[in-house]
Amino acid sequence: METTERQIVTVIAEAAVESRLVADVKRLGAKGYSVGHVRGEGTTGQHLQDLNGPSVRLETIVSVEVAEAILAHLAAEYFGRFAVVAWVTPSRVLRPERF
Repeated sequence: METTERQIVTVIAEAAVESRLVADVKRLGAKGYSVGHVRGEGTTGQHLQDLNGPSVRLETIVSVEVAEAILAHLAAEYFGRFAVVAWVTPSRVLRPERF
């Protein structure tokens, strides 16, 4: 079975930016995504739930170029203003045209 390399971009963000984040990821080239609610603790301690609800975890599988564009956009537009972290994980997929 032949697989193709893609990147899983994972973003954990405050719920207030969910719709904006989804729109940006799609505009930057993601063909699809998954979003779920999450909670946890990081270097600044456990997050308190605010009026906007729990944090969200967005994941999308994309090409290297799209992953780089998403990360650059997050760094420029989100990191300094919102509670957001992101990372990329290499992945091998079937049906690469879907990603």
